[in-house]
Amino acid sequence: MLNYYEDFLIYSGAYYSVYFHAEARNSSIVHEYFEGCDDVTQASLLYLVKRMADEGRIYDTTKFRIEDKGNKIYCFKPRSERFFCFFFTGKKVIVTSAHTKKRQKLDRGELNKAIQIRNQYFVR
Repeated sequence: MLNYYEDFLIYSGAYYSVYFHAEARNSSIVHEYFEGCDDVTQASLLYLVKRMADEGRIYDTTKFRIEDKGNKIYCFKPRSERFFCFFFTGKKVIVTSAHTKKRQKLDRGELNKAIQIRNQYFVR
């Protein structure tokens, strides 16, 4: 069973449908993280998700960019928070994990978590 559920649909647009990754039908750690963010961060992420879903691309690399070319992991960057994601079959974008940026360099632990979640989707 795939780990995205209609309950965790963030937004569906002309190009993509964007989902939070879920560990179970009613449990998503990344959704809980999002809910714990302040209103400005939530609104910023929703704006970026809507733009990606409606237009198919975000040109501003300070707001959305590829973080790992080999594994095709991307990142939404609304403010100091980072929301890792990947593109999945059926024009879906799955937001795998999130964290608050604490230093200039990419957090390898968080990136590896996103890669592991992505691999679960493609192994099935």
